[in-house]
Amino acid sequence: MTARLIVSNTIFAAALVYAWIAGYVQFIYSHDISRLSYGITALFIAAMVGIFIGRRAHLERVETWLVTLGLIGNVIGFVIALQTIDVNGLGTADGVRKVTANLLDGMGVAFCSTLVGAVCALWLSFTAWLVEGGE
Repeated sequence: MTARLIVSNTIFAAALVYAWIAGYVQFIYSHDISRLSYGITALFIAAMVGIFIGRRAHLERVETWLVTLGLIGNVIGFVIALQTIDVNGLGTADGVRKVTANLLDGMGVAFCSTLVGAVCALWLSFTAWLVEGGE
């Protein structure tokens, strides 16, 4: 089991390093203006540390929390996107630019936090499956 844990987490870590080098990780964290992705990542790291020090009773709940936090980020993103829409301002170029910028900020939060939550949950879920015997 230990060898499978090391190999699988090395593969996930290699994919993360590739994403970092390609600039995807920086893009995701810089476009989540709510900073919820940092909280999701911290929860994921705490859960992974728990796995490796032998505390595993929390895994199912944490997997659910990661996905739920990602979805909460989705809702926060849509709220950010929609809260500042001024239909009266759409008649001017500046108004359209402002609405577009707010929509893009909100969508960045929505998609980036959801992506971080889903990827962290997948990584944790696979690791938990290996810990449980991988059968």
